[in-house]
Amino acid sequence: MNKIFTPNEAAALIQISPKRIYKEIEYQIIRSSTPNHNQLSFGTLVYLRALKEINFDFSVSYRIHLYGALQTAWEQQTASLEFGKFFTLKVGEIGQELQTLIDRFETWKAKLVNNPNILGGETVFPGSRLSVQRIGGSLERGETLEVLQEDYPYLTDEDFDFARIFVKAYPIQGRPKLDEVHN
Repeated sequence: MNKIFTPNEAAALIQISPKRIYKEIEYQIIRSSTPNHNQLSFGTLVYLRALKEINFDFSVSYRIHLYGALQTAWEQQTASLEFGKFFTLKVGEIGQELQTLIDRFETWKAKLVNNPNILGGETVFPGSRLSVQRIGGSLERGETLEVLQEDYPYLTDEDFDFARIFVKAYPIQGRPKLDEVHN
């Protein structure tokens, strides 16, 4: 996969904190495709997904070594990577899982509507005036899925799952609207 990802997109897809990604960049463990560090390769997502799955804090030098080994394994299309005496990563499975998720998310995202005449151009679900930010933001703020499903029965489980990813990957930029400041 040749797609490039922002740190926010990577964090949302992997379900880790963007701060974790920026720390990996700051410590020069992962390398961005651009000098301003806003573009990450698919191979970098494989590394980040492996770190999330392992759920163990390695030293910086070990993470640098792991990143390099994973990048080489990914480029050579190696199915698994033995890293240490008892530690094997299934690189191919991690990549396939991520590829499937990204393909599904991109297909879902392509159906969304951006029209300046609907909610001032906010991204909405097709055939509605319901913004993706509203649903994803509600879930992020702790609203239960059951309540939202009851309120919006026309949305699918995938809509709810991907709305949460969408709001993390594409946070609203700029100042809050005047009415949001006073609430």
